[in-house]
Amino acid sequence: MTGRVIKDYFAAFRWGNFKEKVAHFAYLVFYFFAILPTIVGFFETWESALIYVLMMIPTIHILNSGSLHIMKMPKMMYMVPLTKEMKREYIVKSAIFRICFCSLLGMICTLPLMLLGLCSAITYVIIAYDYVTFALLLCGMNERYGLEERNAWQEARSDCRGLIQGIDMIITVISLFLIACMLSWDTNEGMKNIYENLLFIIPAILFQLPLTIKHMKYWSTAVEKALSYERSFDK
Repeated sequence: MTGRVIKDYFAAFRWGNFKEKVAHFAYLVFYFFAILPTIVGFFETWESALIYVLMMIPTIHILNSGSLHIMKMPKMMYMVPLTKEMKREYIVKSAIFRICFCSLLGMICTLPLMLLGLCSAITYVIIAYDYVTFALLLCGMNERYGLEERNAWQEARSDCRGLIQGIDMIITVISLFLIACMLSWDTNEGMKNIYENLLFIIPAILFQLPLTIKHMKYWSTAVEKALSYERSFDK
């Protein structure tokens, strides 16, 4: 099952699956590698450009993966005689692999920043935490949609879940962007002071972590929904 999960993850990048998302991916690349760095001035020196590019590559991948790797199985797997437990195993393992792969990509891409002395070990840990949080948030994005009838309480609960996810994502993206700014604006001393790192550690503990934990409580609902073909592919 694990081998099939890994194969299907990378199969999503084939042109047949990717062509519908080209506009989304092109917009991300254009915005993060053309508009944003030009406005803020990230490409003025090679150090700031390196910091920005290494931090944005995983960010774009996670955002793109959010649209390519929805929490559901390939259509054919709903037709084959699999037990509910086998389907659940596939869905859960797919989500876990996606989280691990996206998080690991972020850690690998930003590791040179610490090795080159462009950021401290504490800053690197904060960056890694942001990538893990980001990957967690984007793994159950299709949970809010489906055919089933829902009462007012279920609708309110679903909207609350979306609000929690949205706020947490905004905080995470802002954290990554501000870290890139602080490192780029002063590549010699940027965020090597413990007090500067506390500006990101404290919000992570007080806001990001509680919101992420709250968001993860809805995962069982997302998994149950992905077990049904009708509920997963209703658009």
